[in-house]
Amino acid sequence: MNKNDLIFKPSVAIAPGETLFELINSLGITQAELSRRMNRPLKVVNEIIKGKSAITPETALQLEQVLGKPASFWNNLEATYQGLRAREYLREQLSSLVNEAEKFPYTEMAGLNWVPRASDEIDRVHNLLSFFSVTSFDNIVEKAALKAAFDVSTKHKKDKPAIYAWLRQGVRQIEGFQTKDFDRSKLISTLPEIKGLTKLSPEEFIPKLTSILSDCGVAFVVVKSITNAPVFGSTRWLASNRALIQLSIRLRWADRFWFSLFHELGHILYGNKKDFNVDFLENNPDGDIEEKANSFARDALVSPEDYLKIVSVIAPRIRAKQPVYPLVNSFAQTLNIHPGIIVGRLQHDGIFPPTFNKLRDRLEWKGGEN
Repeated sequence: MNKNDLIFKPSVAIAPGETLFELINSLGITQAELSRRMNRPLKVVNEIIKGKSAITPETALQLEQVLGKPASFWNNLEATYQGLRAREYLREQLSSLVNEAEKFPYTEMAGLNWVPRASDEIDRVHNLLSFFSVTSFDNIVEKAALKAAFDVSTKHKKDKPAIYAWLRQGVRQIEGFQTKDFDRSKLISTLPEIKGLTKLSPEEFIPKLTSILSDCGVAFVVVKSITNAPVFGSTRWLASNRALIQLSIRLRWADRFWFSLFHELGHILYGNKKDFNVDFLENNPDGDIEEKANSFARDALVSPEDYLKIVSVIAPRIRAKQPVYPLVNSFAQTLNIHPGIIVGRLQHDGIFPPTFNKLRDRLEWKGGEN
């Protein structure tokens, strides 16, 4: 490192009055004489030297004329001092939030580049507040919106701060992403096309799905799930004309991912724009809302008529221990969906044993497990 690359960054706020005091002493000027030369009360000069009063732009000009130091010198000293004082005050405020910050999975978030790596606890508080774009953890938008959405699942461990972080990251990932105004009719008309995407790989369907939904006024994002945030998906309205669907790939089954997507589409199409829906690993016991979204997802992927036909053909062959995979493939081709969706549905309904996973695909998060 070149010595010219070194930057002095003061960490302690030193009042400009101390510099002023040293300067007049070196010149043999008393405070009383300085006050006479500046035509300012002695009390004012004394308060500036003691750091009780600030050096105003007018005072800086007077000091320039009397002592020869440019006004910019005094103005810069004052600005630096006030800036450092503000940072010291902020650091004191942040220190009171350390215990609250420790509830968040900071190390895991840093590993995903959601926040900067930091060992200093105050820096962590600052970074977390910046991540949520708030000045207090009490003001986290997701916290207020989801106040009544928890305690709905006891099977899996849930950590509220981790869920807040996961939800917030979804908004951060779509910052700057533009969508058209929400068009409900258009979204409904695209459902067959979206079903067809189930046959593609993630590298193919993610950009296509993002584009289709964007044209309908829905931002779409997949966010890597984190520990103790067992969320399949979430929907919220960012504005009256723009919605957000956020998914994870929990459990990694592709058919579960697609069911979650259509479940969230159900919330968008038939829910209230004031709703903030978060769907955990188990169905929420909020009967009407969740069952309506579940029914929509089931019927949109495989119509009730088609499903009855599938069951009528497949169930007897299962009982007779006859081959069924060729038939599943045939039905999937006719319905223009991935066969794993049919297998997952049959497993869910107890028609297929849980070991019949041959036609079910798994999704992998590049660079790590999900």
